[in-house]
Amino acid sequence: MTALAGKRIWVTRPAGQAAALLALLQAQGALPLALPLLEIVPPTDPAPLQQALARLASYDLAAFVSPSALDAVCSNLPQGWPTQLTAAVVGPGSAQRAREYGIAHLITPAARYDSAGLLAEPAMTAFAGRRIVLFRGEQGRELLVDGLRALSADLAVVPAYRRLPPKLDESQLATELDAGCDGIIISSSEAAQHLFAAVGAALRERLQSMHYFAPHPRIVAALAQQGVQRITLCQAGDAGIVATLLSHFAEPYPP
Repeated sequence: MTALAGKRIWVTRPAGQAAALLALLQAQGALPLALPLLEIVPPTDPAPLQQALARLASYDLAAFVSPSALDAVCSNLPQGWPTQLTAAVVGPGSAQRAREYGIAHLITPAARYDSAGLLAEPAMTAFAGRRIVLFRGEQGRELLVDGLRALSADLAVVPAYRRLPPKLDESQLATELDAGCDGIIISSSEAAQHLFAAVGAALRERLQSMHYFAPHPRIVAALAQQGVQRITLCQAGDAGIVATLLSHFAEPYPP
């Protein structure tokens, strides 16, 4: 029996991206609940994505901001990934998804799993002045865009998907809290904002009292802005998140 046995853990990733983490938690005896806080849908205008896919093999580097971007591209490639094309991703989750799609040439940060970490990778310098395409959501931070544009003026930025707020039922959230919640895994700052925007004052106070686990300092800061006080910074990747949870619940004092 592990320290996670019987623990009710909320996993708030978008539907379709939570299965591996849910399975790892279940393998440790936890009782995970899938509660997506982002809905991923196609871009408003699909034409730029379709055009980029048609000429994907002409690029020297394809960069992806998230697993959602990889899904939007790789699930729509009838001929599969171009053999010689290198992909660049920002985190372990995206790296794992890229490998699942059969991408052989991959650049991913060695330590800092965000845009700055990817841009700092020495392998990125080989693409200075080359043709680069960046697949991302319709809205997003500009750090990776600016960094890639500094690397090469021949940069195409392609919206591959949209992120929408979830359709949350406040009474359902209250019921799940009544059933017990030992921890909530939040995987993006936007998800944190959606959770607290969807509830009234009474439920908001209950959610603020929960313990949250987040894999990046930016998400920790977003949760703190929502009035959350108990936040643990996780290791990156699914295995890292589970390792952090195991360590936390093994501590000899109450969480």
